[in-house]
Amino acid sequence: MSSVEVPSVGDLLAERYRLEEHVGGAGGHRQLWRGTDILLHRNVAVVLRSPGGEDAAETLTAAVAASRAQADSMVDVYDAVDEDRFAYVVREWVSGSSLRHVLARRPLAPTHALELVASVADATTALHEGGVTHGDLHPGSVLLSEDDRVMVTEPRNEPGHTRVGDVRALGATLYACLTGTWPAIVPAEDVGLPDAPLDDWGRPLEAAAVVPNVPASLSRLTSDLLDAAEAPPSAAELAVELRRLAGSGGAGPLDAIGGPDRGAEAPPAGMKRLAIIAATVAVVVFTGVVTSALVWGGGEDDSGADTSLGLTGDGAANEDKSPSDSESEVAAPAEVELTLDDVRVVDPPEGDRNELEGIEAVVDGNASTGWSTNTYYNRSNFGNLKPGMGILIDLGDEEEVASVRVQMTSAGATVGLLSGDEDPGDSSDGDQAIVDSFSTLAEPVEDADTNLELQAGGESTRYVVVWITDLPPVSDGYKITISDIKVFVR
Repeated sequence: MSSVEVPSVGDLLAERYRLEEHVGGAGGHRQLWRGTDILLHRNVAVVLRSPGGEDAAETLTAAVAASRAQADSMVDVYDAVDEDRFAYVVREWVSGSSLRHVLARRPLAPTHALELVASVADATTALHEGGVTHGDLHPGSVLLSEDDRVMVTEPRNEPGHTRVGDVRALGATLYACLTGTWPAIVPAEDVGLPDAPLDDWGRPLEAAAVVPNVPASLSRLTSDLLDAAEAPPSAAELAVELRRLAGSGGAGPLDAIGGPDRGAEAPPAGMKRLAIIAATVAVVVFTGVVTSALVWGGGEDDSGADTSLGLTGDGAANEDKSPSDSESEVAAPAEVELTLDDVRVVDPPEGDRNELEGIEAVVDGNASTGWSTNTYYNRSNFGNLKPGMGILIDLGDEEEVASVRVQMTSAGATVGLLSGDEDPGDSSDGDQAIVDSFSTLAEPVEDADTNLELQAGGESTRYVVVWITDLPPVSDGYKITISDIKVFVR
């Protein structure tokens, strides 16, 4: 790695993690990078802190706890390294968007807000049980993945962070989900949402006063979570209560929360009890809430609150990147819908073109089916009979290709990407023209894993070829079966 204190694109950490793109934390002691694990050929997020040593000890301790956390909503932490000048945490790269970007468009419907924050509370609980705090919970540190997961980024666990502070931040995140604003009484860096409006006492207005469709009891509960005069529940207790309320559409009897009306001319301290531990809330169906499950597609209710997380269309995935150093995965590339008409086998003239059948299986969405080559003997490079084989993909129009994901049934192949402006034809001559004229879109990966994502860097092209030059071993020779191909464009 470079001897200077600021990392650069291309630097290799721990002889394994190559820095590809700086995505957050410019100029600060904490930076966020998109990287590549060159051993496993996968994208990773690298959270780099400068300096390392004692200053980074709490962060690394938290990373270890996060790696052991038993919560589906906690990002997977792969590695934590202290190189003295730098310390860095390597975690999974989540393709998708942030909660911040969704809320910048509109608030969530109450039931969706409850389900989402309950998932965040699950991750927080796992960290607390591991002996650390998170210390950075807000809509920018909650990621919404392409495969419908709510994911909490790695904890900071810096001095001064407490479990109570984490639970207050969960309440603030719930408030943000319901209103699209952030209660400034809970400090957080780079939240990226407007400050919540205040009442005459300088407190955030109840959520129901900001967005009328929020049930009164849920609104009061959220305010209680933000009230320093109220002893909060544990993160685990909060997760249970939020899910119970989600089952009732977020509504409950008004007297279940207790305490004065937030619009009344009286100070709140000591005058309320927190219903989420003691109150028995009767089920009241809240009209307008369409489901209590976390749904990624759908429409809007009449009030304008989002009845889905809305990760399609002109929404969060297409917005500019935020400068936050805790939000790495924004502007997610879109998957191209491929059909049989869009793909064909490329087999140069040295081949006998008897391996063309079954290509529809790479775009049928069924991982149990696939296209296979013949079995080759003696040598893994197609028996030294031809330069390779491939699958041509027609994108219909010129597109900026971000990446191509290839799923194979066996590891050990050498696979890369080629690109060209036109298909020279489904024939031996046409396939030879592809070998001769197409350019390299992604360098070949040797000894590839069964799930491979090849980065194309946004280069514009209409035709992409998944190009195989070396086959993985099977019981009696060398052969490959490709079960799925997905193309993502910007």
